[in-house]
Amino acid sequence: MTTTALLVSLAVAVAAACAAQDAGAARLAMVVGNDAYQTINKLRNARNDAVTMARELEAAGFKVTRVLDATRERLNSEFDGFVRRLEKGDEVVFFFSGHGSQPPQAGPFLLPVDIKVGSDHKSILRDGFSLETAIEELNQRARFSLFIIDACRDDPFRQTVAGRSLPSGSGLARIEPPDGTLVIMAASKGQQALDRLSDNDPVNNGLFTRELVKQMRTRGLPVTEMLRKVRTNVVAAANSVNHKQKPSLTDESTADFFFYPGATGPAPQPSPPPAYVPPVTTPAPEPAPVITPMPTLAPPPRVQAAPAPTPAARLPAAASDPQREFDAWEAATRAGTRSAFEGYLSQYPGGRYTPLARDKLSGMGAAAAAPAAPAAARPTAPVNNAQAEFEVWDRAVTSGARADYERYLSLYPGGRYLDLARAAIKKLP
Repeated sequence: MTTTALLVSLAVAVAAACAAQDAGAARLAMVVGNDAYQTINKLRNARNDAVTMARELEAAGFKVTRVLDATRERLNSEFDGFVRRLEKGDEVVFFFSGHGSQPPQAGPFLLPVDIKVGSDHKSILRDGFSLETAIEELNQRARFSLFIIDACRDDPFRQTVAGRSLPSGSGLARIEPPDGTLVIMAASKGQQALDRLSDNDPVNNGLFTRELVKQMRTRGLPVTEMLRKVRTNVVAAANSVNHKQKPSLTDESTADFFFYPGATGPAPQPSPPPAYVPPVTTPAPEPAPVITPMPTLAPPPRVQAAPAPTPAARLPAAASDPQREFDAWEAATRAGTRSAFEGYLSQYPGGRYTPLARDKLSGMGAAAAAPAAPAAARPTAPVNNAQAEFEVWDRAVTSGARADYERYLSLYPGGRYLDLARAAIKKLP
């Protein structure tokens, strides 16, 4: 056999071995959401974030271990069992939503609900869950591991009602993971990860998670590119409430990771989201996590460039209107123009973000727009037409594609979002 033929044979053998390895690789995830802290500030949306992420990961082909309101013993036990199930070549995701802390001269720790924080940080070192240790253990077994940490990274003694404040220690610092590992954190060092945008926020997910799930379901989108899109949306939404939050990425992966490999486009719809899961408030030594299905409070994150749902598949207006209003407000803050904020006010004259919209208009050097006339007093298209127009517009905003904006302009040349569509097209490359 010639040297060339030998090299070709070896290359074919290696490719076949790699293909066989990939074919047998499993996708496993562990998802943790802690709201019901017993001795420090409780959270509102960490459990919801975990339930949402578990649903999205299952839709992407992951076998998910869910752990809600975990005590120290349960968190360690579940993690040990999760590690034992891993094999070389597996793709692994670890998601944590809750409180985090980093004592002086120590690495970052994720906090169970029964943590008891003292003044000397010993309780965190003793009872906290070491992120660095978790990264090392998963990296020894998995081909690729992704850590998504939706926890606060700011001054632990600065408490606010809307964030995931740290009870003790310094902010979570940047870590140096081993090869094959990617770590995403919801905020940069010194910043606070928002649990909600305001007390009246109708969306039952933290800011980072709600933006993450919007992007992760796009086919052919590498996770590093996905984060850049998430970062842009999180920064814009946080700025709308005068807050600074910028997700960070530490990438030591050796190859691109995709939630949905393949040609660029929308991924399959996951099953409908579970209901809001209230936190367990009983300070029992080892409360058992319980997931109780309840009526849906919010729709699932929208698929980029997804076709409009048929009338039979739409959610009831009562469940979807808060999300639609939030998306309209988000589109206005991204555009940042007078016509954008006036468009929001015309659509939601008594909306949740009406005071913010008027403040924005006042800051532009002119009086805020007057409240729009009641719907019955002004000529409008039939409700069905208005809904259809909104869904075409919403699809364009969600995908950010020129073709979708142009489709809106062609269908509604005098529509409600005319100025927003033109402004968006100008900003596209």
